[in-house]
Amino acid sequence: MSAIPESLAVAALPARRALHWCLDGLRLWRRAPFKLFVLCALQLLVESLLQLIPWIGVTLSKLVVPVLLMGILLGLDELARGGRLRWSCLLDGVRRRPLPTVLALAAMWGLGVFAVQQVVAWLVYGWPAVDAVLLGHAADHRALMTLAFTRVLLLPGVPASILLLLAPCLLLFDRRSPWRAVVGSVRMVLRHAAPFGVLLLIDLALFLLMLSSGWAMLILLLFVGPWSVASTYAVWHGLRTAVPVVAD
Repeated sequence: MSAIPESLAVAALPARRALHWCLDGLRLWRRAPFKLFVLCALQLLVESLLQLIPWIGVTLSKLVVPVLLMGILLGLDELARGGRLRWSCLLDGVRRRPLPTVLALAAMWGLGVFAVQQVVAWLVYGWPAVDAVLLGHAADHRALMTLAFTRVLLLPGVPASILLLLAPCLLLFDRRSPWRAVVGSVRMVLRHAAPFGVLLLIDLALFLLMLSSGWAMLILLLFVGPWSVASTYAVWHGLRTAVPVVAD
C-alpha cells in the first residue's frame, strides 16, 4: 500500500467509527483465533520472564514486547490479504525493517508509554514507586503494592497508548521513520478525536475491569490482547481506506 501523504488526511470521522474498528478487529481475530491467541500469550510470557531480570528487566521488556507486537501486526496484514498467520511472524518486524529503526520505534512507543506511567506514579507516591517498578524492588515496598497503586501506575498509560496506537503501522506499512510514525500517529488520533475518544473509554473500562480482581486481570489479559492487536490493525486499515480525503 502507498503511504498516506503528510499533506492529506481523511475528514474527521464520527464517534461510531470506533465500534466498526472494534468489530473489524474481532472479525480478523476469528480468521485465526487459536494462533493469534497463542502468539499474544507468548508475548505476555516473554514480558513476564524479562521482568524477572534484576535492574534492567522491566526496561528491557518495554523494548522487546513492542518488537514482538510489530511482528504480529505484520502477520495480521498477511492474514488480512488472504494469506495465513505464521508462527514466525513474531520476528518479522526485525526482518522487514532495520533493527535500529525497529528498536527506535519500540523505545518511543513502549518506553514512552511506560515513562508516562512511571512519572505519574512517582508524582503520587515518590521514589518508592520508581524503586518498586523500574528497579524491580517490589518486595522492599510491600505496603505500596495495593490496588490503588496499580491503578495509578497503569491507567495513565491508556491515553498514551491511544495517542501512539498507529505508530507501529505507520512505521511498518507506510515506511515512515520512527519519529514521523510517532508524530503521524498523534496527529491522526487528534484529527479523529471522536472515535479515538470512544476507544479510550473502552480501554479504560477494560483496564478497570481487569484491576477488579486477579482472575479478571488474567482472563482479560489473555483475551483482550488478541482483540487489541487485531483492532489496532483494523484501525489503521480503516483509516487507510476511509474517504473523502481533504487537504490540511
